[in-house]
Amino acid sequence: MILLFLFPLFLQYCAEPIQLVRADDKSISYTGRFDFSDRAKPRFMYSGCTIGAGFTGTSIAIKMKDDSLRNWFNVRIDDQLFKFESADSSGIYLLARNLPDKAHRITITRRTESHGGNTTFDGFIIDSGKTLYPLPRLTRTIEFIGNSLTCGYGNEGKSREEHFKYETQNADLVYGALVARKLDANYVAICRSGIGMLQSYDGNKGIVQPKLYDEIVAGSNAQWDYSANQPDIVVIELGANDLVKTLDSALFVNTYIAFVKKLRSQYPETDIICAAGPNLPGDRSLAFQSYVRSVQAQFKNTDKRVHYLDFGTVDANGSDWHQNLKEHQQMADALLPYIKKLKNW
Repeated sequence: MILLFLFPLFLQYCAEPIQLVRADDKSISYTGRFDFSDRAKPRFMYSGCTIGAGFTGTSIAIKMKDDSLRNWFNVRIDDQLFKFESADSSGIYLLARNLPDKAHRITITRRTESHGGNTTFDGFIIDSGKTLYPLPRLTRTIEFIGNSLTCGYGNEGKSREEHFKYETQNADLVYGALVARKLDANYVAICRSGIGMLQSYDGNKGIVQPKLYDEIVAGSNAQWDYSANQPDIVVIELGANDLVKTLDSALFVNTYIAFVKKLRSQYPETDIICAAGPNLPGDRSLAFQSYVRSVQAQFKNTDKRVHYLDFGTVDANGSDWHQNLKEHQQMADALLPYIKKLKNW
C-alpha cells in the first residue's frame, strides 16, 4: 500500500530494520541543476529538478531538508503519483510502506520554483538488507529557459482571480515537461517568475536571465559544468515580462542576441529555439514576434541551429492570469511537432 500522506516520525514507527542510502550512491539519478559541492548533500532550487532510483523492499522514505519548509514535490512510485509539502523540520518523510517485496521505481520532482529556497537531499531510507538500483538513462535532453510560465506558476489554479499558492504550482505538468516526456527526453528548467531578458516584470534590470542563468542554487559559488551537460535542444521562453514596462527594443534585441551567443559558446551543437509568446488575445503579440524574429535573423546566415517559434495566442485562466493545465497542453501541442520535425525524433 502506498501512503498518500507524510509520516515524519518514520523512525519510531518502523517495525523492520532500516538503512540510509546516501545521496552520493551511484544508483541515484539527478535531472536538472544540482549543486554537488557536497556529493552526499546535493542542493537544488529549480522547478522540475528530479531525483530517481529503483529500490527493493517494502518501504521507502527520504531524508530531505527544505530551507523554507513550503516547497511541494511530486512522487511517483511504480504506477502511482502523489504530492507532498516539505513542511517538516525533521526532514524525514515516509513515502510508502507495506509494498510487495520486489523491485520498485521512484522519482521525486520539485513542483515549486526557486523563490521557495534551496532543498538539500540526503538520501533514501530503505529496508535493511535491500538495495537501490539505477533506472534506465534517457539519452535526450531538452533545456527550457523561461519565466513564470515555464515554472508552472498557478497552472493548477482554479481561475484568474485566484492568487498564487505553492500548492497549485506543478512543474510536472508545464508545457516543457509534457513535451519532454512525449519525446523520452530529460527535462531541465532554468526559470524564475517575473524574469526577463533585459528587464523583469517590474522593470528591474538586475533580475534578468543573462545575469542569473549560471546560478545553480541561491548562496552558492558552485560552477555548472556545461561541457558535461549538453542538451539536444534549448527552448528560450522570455520577453513577455520585458514588455510590461516601457522597453528599449533595440537594447532588448541586442541583449537577446548576446545571450544566444553565450548559449552557443557553451552548447556548440545544440539547437536553440527562440520562442515568441504565448500572448493573450489583444496583447502586444506583433511587437513580441518582431523582436524575436529579429534575434533569429541575426543568426540566419551564420548559425543554422538557431530557430524561431511562435506559440501564438494562448488564453490564461490559471492563477493571476497565468496559463492553466489545459493551456500548457495547448502549448505542448504546438511545440511537440515542431521539435519532432526539427530533430527527426
